[in-house]
Amino acid sequence: MSGPRHLWQVFVQSVGIAFAMLRLHKLRAFLTMLGVIIGVMSVTLIVMISTGFRLYINNEFSKFGADTLFLVYAPEGRMRGQSLGDIEGLTLDDIQYIRDRCETIGVASGAIQLNGQTVRYGDQEARSVTVMAGDEGFQELNRYEILEGRAITEADHKGRTNVCVISEDLRDRLFRKENPIGKRITVSGLSFEVVGLMKNMEFLGQSVGRAMIIPLSTALNKWIGGDQIGMITMKPKPGYTVSQAMDDVWRVMMKKSGNRPVYRVDSRQSFLELFQAIVGAAGILLAAIAALSLLVGGIGIMNIMLVSVTERTREIGLRMAVGAQRAAILIQFLVEAAVLSLVGGLIGMLCAMALGYGGALLLKLAADLTIPVAFPWLAGLGALLFSAAVGMVFGLFPAWSASRLDPIVALRSE
Repeated sequence: MSGPRHLWQVFVQSVGIAFAMLRLHKLRAFLTMLGVIIGVMSVTLIVMISTGFRLYINNEFSKFGADTLFLVYAPEGRMRGQSLGDIEGLTLDDIQYIRDRCETIGVASGAIQLNGQTVRYGDQEARSVTVMAGDEGFQELNRYEILEGRAITEADHKGRTNVCVISEDLRDRLFRKENPIGKRITVSGLSFEVVGLMKNMEFLGQSVGRAMIIPLSTALNKWIGGDQIGMITMKPKPGYTVSQAMDDVWRVMMKKSGNRPVYRVDSRQSFLELFQAIVGAAGILLAAIAALSLLVGGIGIMNIMLVSVTERTREIGLRMAVGAQRAAILIQFLVEAAVLSLVGGLIGMLCAMALGYGGALLLKLAADLTIPVAFPWLAGLGALLFSAAVGMVFGLFPAWSASRLDPIVALRSE
């Protein structure tokens, strides 16, 4: 009897024999599958981690707005010997200059950051406070959340008022459990009324910590002096991409500077793309390295299948003596090798799933860090099929050796 139907019956019988051999030699089968288990688990877990980390980075950037642009004064970009002309930095006039000439820009806001400040309230003191000076567009561009009170308004900026918004950390250090709204705090000899309480800003799991926001005009006129600002943050109008807005701002500022590259335009989206590229490349590289363990597992399968052929030489001779075709013997041993790989691959996938979700839970409990976890079924299935292919490839030589045995010689073996 021959043909596709006969070969299918042989295949089904071979699967049953393969699982019977797994039950008969449990420890030997597990040790044989160990390389495949580790390989599939490693590949799947690495893809799982890199995917989760990319989602986490996306979520973190979305809190601050991935579509935010930055313009900073960067004279180091000019060529050697090229003069700066009368450009000494960014000023308040540059904000209006961009608003008037860049049709792609919807919001433009100036900002200054003053680190390492000491803030006092009565006999309480907070050190290493980050003071950020911004105008009415600062909240929209940085998306900080007001818990109580209000944000800095256009009236505050135009009136150069001594008001501020403080973070939860700064509130806890200066006021303990007391409501800070309406209280006055002092920094660098200036007194500010607290008009708002904002939620702590966090990025990549780290809190910005003690921070306060004051009107930009107040910082320039009553504290720093002059009209120079640290950066201009912007947001494209609806319908325009970040790239279009960046090109527009660069064109306008190059014209203003007489084609001297003394400015740098960047965006959170470009930072996000850079992070994603680094994480993606690292994930692919690590997954490729981990996949090498599948080859080690394949060698282990080939080794045990050669031992199995030797142990079952008499059985093979008996089957061939009663009419079993060489193709049936070949299929039997190939199926056994594939079953070893597939079972090992399934165990590896389950281990990866347990480690991935378990690790995310531990991070949440230990560090209050939420990493989005999604099992990569496509990658897991690919690793599983690859492990089966590895098992069949490395099981081919033992299976071919078994099918080429001389029935008479095989029956004489002990």
